[in-house]
Formats: sequence, C-alpha cells, structure tokens
Amino acid sequence: MSDITKIKSLLGGRRLVLVSNREPYTHKKRTDGNIMCVRGSGGLVAALDPMMQSTGGLWVAWGSGNVDFTVSDDRGRVKVPPEKPSYTLRRVRLSSRDVTQYYYGFSNRVMWPVFCLFLDKAHFAAHFWRSYRRVNEKFARAITEEAKADDLIWVHDYHLSLVPRLIRDLAEDAKIAFFWHIPWPPLEAFLTIPWKREILEGLLGSDLIGLQTQRHAKNFIECAEKELNASFDGRVLKTGNREVVVKAIPIGVDYRELAAHSRKMVKRASKLRRRLSVEHLILGVDRLDYTKGILDKLCAFERFLERNPVFQGKVSLVQLAAPSRTRIPEYREMKSKVDEMVARINGRFQTTTWVPVRYFYRQIPYERLIAYYKAADVTLVTSLADGMNLVAKEYVAAKVNGDGVLILSQFTGAAEELSEAIIVNPYNVEGLAEAIKEALETPHAQRKQRMNRLQEKVKKHDIYWWLESFLSELRGTYN
Repeated sequence: MSDITKIKSLLGGRRLVLVSNREPYTHKKRTDGNIMCVRGSGGLVAALDPMMQSTGGLWVAWGSGNVDFTVSDDRGRVKVPPEKPSYTLRRVRLSSRDVTQYYYGFSNRVMWPVFCLFLDKAHFAAHFWRSYRRVNEKFARAITEEAKADDLIWVHDYHLSLVPRLIRDLAEDAKIAFFWHIPWPPLEAFLTIPWKREILEGLLGSDLIGLQTQRHAKNFIECAEKELNASFDGRVLKTGNREVVVKAIPIGVDYRELAAHSRKMVKRASKLRRRLSVEHLILGVDRLDYTKGILDKLCAFERFLERNPVFQGKVSLVQLAAPSRTRIPEYREMKSKVDEMVARINGRFQTTTWVPVRYFYRQIPYERLIAYYKAADVTLVTSLADGMNLVAKEYVAAKVNGDGVLILSQFTGAAEELSEAIIVNPYNVEGLAEAIKEALETPHAQRKQRMNRLQEKVKKHDIYWWLESFLSELRGTYN
C-alpha cells in the first residue's frame, strides 16, 4: 500500500482542513504586469502540499500576496496549484495593522522569544495581544464558514494557538487537532506571558495536540497542570470537561525525494567543490534568526582556525542565511553582527587563494540547496533553540554516498533522535571548535557507519511516518 493510500485510508473519507499562518501558494504581480503563482518555501508546505494535492481538501491561511484576493472569489477561495487544481485555498485577509501587531508583534516578539527562551527579547505589549486574538478570531470564523460537520481540522503552530477553542465555541462537535512546531518551554519561562491561561485554554480546545519531542510534551503538560489544574494519565490531559490527547510525534522529511534529487546533483555538487577550491567544506543552513546560533558558529570556526593552523587554506565554512523578519529590530541588529563577524574572520585569515567564510544572505533554491548538502563534508547545526530543525534531517537524506558528518546542537528536537551525530552545546565555543576538528579528522569508515545509522532513522521516521502517526492518533480520538 502506498503512503498516500494509507493516509487516505486514515482519513476514512473525511475531508482534511489544514490551517496555518503562511499559505502554500502566493499570487504576486510582476513588474511587467503579469501575475505569477509562487509555491511557499517553508518546511510545512513541503510536507503537506503533496498530500493535499493527492487527497483534496481545504487549506486556510493568511493571504499575503499582493494580488491574492484579485484571483480569489468573493470569500477568498482559489483552487491550487494553478497547473493542476487539486484542493481549495481559503485566504484570510489581514490588514497592515494585523500584520504588524499580530505577526511581527505578538507572534514574533512575544511567542517566539519566550518559547525559544530569549526572554530578554520579549515585548509584552497589550495591543499585540489584542491583535493576536482578533486575527485568531478571523481564522476561526473563516474555518467554520467552510468546514463541514465531518471534516478533520488540523491547525498548525504558535501563530494560531487560540483557534481550537474559538472553533469549538462556534462548532462544539468539531474534530480538531493541533501540531506545535516550535519548542514548548519550561514552566518558569511560560509563566512570564501575561496571557498564558488564554493560550493554554485555546490549545485545549483540540482533541489532539502533537509536539516535536518528549521534553516539549512534558513541559506543556506541566504548564497545563500548574495553570489550569489539569491532570495527565500518560496519554490524555484532563481539565474541566475536556479530554485532550497529548503526544510527541517528531516531524520528518521526504527521505526518498531528497535522496532521489541528491543522485541527480553529482555534477552540480562537483562544480561547487571546484569553485570553492578547498579540501574540506563545512556547511551552515539557517534562517537569519537569533535562535540559530550563527554567531556562536562563526566564533567557533574562528577559534578552530586559530588553534589548528594546519587547516588554514584547506577548509571553508559556507553559511547560507535566508532573510527573516527583517521588519523587527532584533533581526536587523543580528544581520549587522553577522556581517561584521564574517568580515573580521575573512580579514584575519583570507589569502589570495582562500576565503575562510563564504556567506550568502539570500533564499537558496531547493535543488541548489541539495547540491550544497551533497557537496558538504560536514554540516554544522548550532541552534540555541529549535522545535526540530529539518536541515539536519535533510542533510542526512541527501548524503546518499553515506559519507558526511553532522554536528548537531543538543538544543534541537532532532538531537533527541539523531544520537549518532556529534552532539554539541553551541554556547561552548571551545567545545564546538573541538567538534569541528573531530568531524574533519573522523576516519572514512567511521563517518560512513555513523551516517548509515542516521539514514536508517531519518528514512524510518520520514514525513509520511509523521503524517500517518498523527492522523492515526487523531482517528483514535473519534473512533
């Protein structure tokens, strides 16, 4: 039985209604006046769009393209993808104030820093909260306008934590699931949010809540027990008249697709290596975000070069940094610091034939990214907080020749699964520099053995395993 057939079987003839902040397809007007439809680049779209194309259904999301509502009907609906319309996208219209206060405000200046344990970057502004609630209400109304009685509603991530309860208030018998993609923090951090109770009550409108790791699930349960006097029996969280299944279900990648693409990238990866002209290539792939530990990574690479002059001229760090949330001051400040550090390292060590750090501040197309994975001897993931970090799993899947080393922060969700990686504390610059040396000096046979074990895990717990596991749990809540 194929993966999609299994998923259709788990849906049992019910329609799936996906809900997320970002939309899978955006319509934009080009400078020549023509309209183009662009597929989203995020991991959520990569994971769920193929399934939606195969099963049909409805996806509700913020319509952020400049002509999104020109091509939609009067309720914001459009069939996607344009080349083969397979499911309906229902767009939610947000005002510029909504975008500023709900998205850039509460979502990314309250929720994101608190849940990633950067409390000093949190701005607990009451007007952010009011906008966040107002937008969550808009989403809930759009969902209930579209949803049928037997639909399965699956809401995603921290932007929409109030939506399950708001739907339940409008449609008491709705079947609702929620997947929380980012970390869930310890109790002490969560309690700093003035609206913590409303967030928990919103999420507990769900029938099923999935999180990335056992640690995140434990933290969530502890917060609900403390704040709402809930009780947990090992599977079901009970509070008032609500019984909600809470489970860690780590998200995966499309292993087979990545491996297949990697096999096609042999010439492109070789060309990359020739252009960089170094013996060893270390790769970093991140959004330019203060949680990703990019500055720590650069500090460690600088320390590595200082302590191991034999590697000077022989190894380069390629850092791919995708622009992110550029309207937020902390992100602009972060970019300035990264720019300065790259310039400093290259200024210290660069020669006429060698550049220590190759830094690219832009979104990298999917196929080119796979070529970088294939070309890299080492991939360095230094997140200071991460729900999962799919870069780690993508790198493993792309190394079809079995030769490569993954250095992985202990603060990623992926570290709970991928124990054969070199696990590091990214705050420990000295230890991280030593890990780089260890990775480069690991014997070939040991590299292959470790990578083969990592690939077995990533292949077993791929994106289809995640979908099947989650939908199986959801089905169990209403059977």
